[in-house]
Amino acid sequence: MLLAFFLRIYGINWDQGFHLHPDERMLIMVADRIHFFTNLNPDFFNYGSLPIYLLKGGAQLFDTIFRTHFQGYDGLLILGRLLSAFFDVVTAYFVYKIAQLLFRKEKVSFLAMFLYTISFFPIQNAHFFVVDVFLTCFTTVLLYLLLQYLHDHENNRQRKIQIVKIALIFAAMMATKVTSLIFYPMILLIFLIPFLFTKEKTMKQLSNLAMKVITFHTLCFIFYFLFMPYGVLEVGTFIKDVTQQMKMNSDPYIFPYTLQYVGTLPYFYYLKNIFLWGLGPIISLLSLFGILAIFSSFWRRRQNTHLIKNDSGQALRLRSGLARMTIVLCFMFYALYFLVIGKSAVKFMRYILPLYPFFAVMAGYGLYNIQLSTLNIKQSKTISFAFIILTLLWTYMFMNIYAHPHPRITASEWMVKNIPAGSSLGVEHWDDRLPLFGGERYNFVEFPLYERPDDETKWAMMKAKIQQTDYIVLASNRLYVPLPKLQDCSKYKSCYPMVTEYYKELFNGQLGFAKVAEFATYPELSLFGITFRLDDQTADESFTVYDHPKVIIFKKI
Repeated sequence: MLLAFFLRIYGINWDQGFHLHPDERMLIMVADRIHFFTNLNPDFFNYGSLPIYLLKGGAQLFDTIFRTHFQGYDGLLILGRLLSAFFDVVTAYFVYKIAQLLFRKEKVSFLAMFLYTISFFPIQNAHFFVVDVFLTCFTTVLLYLLLQYLHDHENNRQRKIQIVKIALIFAAMMATKVTSLIFYPMILLIFLIPFLFTKEKTMKQLSNLAMKVITFHTLCFIFYFLFMPYGVLEVGTFIKDVTQQMKMNSDPYIFPYTLQYVGTLPYFYYLKNIFLWGLGPIISLLSLFGILAIFSSFWRRRQNTHLIKNDSGQALRLRSGLARMTIVLCFMFYALYFLVIGKSAVKFMRYILPLYPFFAVMAGYGLYNIQLSTLNIKQSKTISFAFIILTLLWTYMFMNIYAHPHPRITASEWMVKNIPAGSSLGVEHWDDRLPLFGGERYNFVEFPLYERPDDETKWAMMKAKIQQTDYIVLASNRLYVPLPKLQDCSKYKSCYPMVTEYYKELFNGQLGFAKVAEFATYPELSLFGITFRLDDQTADESFTVYDHPKVIIFKKI
């Protein structure tokens, strides 16, 4: 847990207070206008209110008790990232607890927690104050509580306490992101299973089930109202904002920044980015091996008693059916989420972040089975050591991003030093304007490249803008990567044939501009004087554009 926390706060001020993550920036702006208890209306429901309340409430509390300065716009940024780091460490802990419930093996639990701890995509998102980190934490806790509810089938008092906990966590999820509703059927199923598997069903048992369901819904509403009161009081605005978000997930043409997902394959796009970047090939393969090992054992219809031994090593044969059911329900829990989210038209990598604990658990079990398949203890230790070293080296390469200044800051310093005052800078709309400081020295010409139709009228205006521009600044690949893919007007509803030609001429020098500077930070590792570098610019845009975009500057010649 200490390692997890260290990795998540290392380089936590990666943008030096410039608020370079747009979603994080929006959430902090909303939190900045909240004040306990004079103004609790966020007037913003694209995301839930709970993370915003936690941030602003925490800032007020710390400032009151410890005389800190977290309530300002910049203070909220750092506190928000610290909150994300804390919640992701909690996620790592519950990865350990879930693996214990599933496999009853300390080694599997430890390996699962360790592999989640060093998985880069959770580390990266914990460097941002975004709701997906909180949702992942709550989702992982919910799964643990649901599985524990099944295992405590002989303790009615304990189950009543579990219902309160489940209602609390599910309400927290709903007050974080409305997509949490996906897990609602699983909660009802878990409540129903003990009744279905009771041999003699009575009216008393049926009424107890009904009472549990009613209690859950009542408590859930109460907790939800506490966590997100204006989701109820301002239900019209809430529905409007949520509907807009749902439209975005079904139509990639709705916003300029979602055009990158036009033509991407459902499910496969997510899996590709998980394998190549989110988890990396090593942990991904271990996870796949763990999944196959479980399917194989189920296929052979064995009792799987090695999965459910108690601390003294005695096989709990009577619980083998329960153990199998627990694993099946775990798969169903995450499969349901992936089936719903995976087919969405808009596929930001962070949408699938709640699946990473599952992959870590499977990877831990996969590595454990690789150890079991070896001939002796020495081989087992060697294999484990090799995999752990490789995963650590992979994570180390990506942590290199936070060991260097942000490319946009480096580019801004270069621009102020090398571009004469009074120059006209061509900048792309829907992207951050550079330089981040000293901008008063320059004249900015905005290029509305997303505008449609991409016709002669648009480009007559664009040519005039280019004519008065001395430098063209590409702050990231946000436009020049997705738009040329939409060249074919017979195939795409929004097409950019002339933008495609513009970028082609810009990069090959035919536009009359030459590249004079490029700034980028890559995942890399130096060993024995040799540097290994990964070019991750082909990853999902959201993987690079926030904390390590490539900045390119062209000068008129």
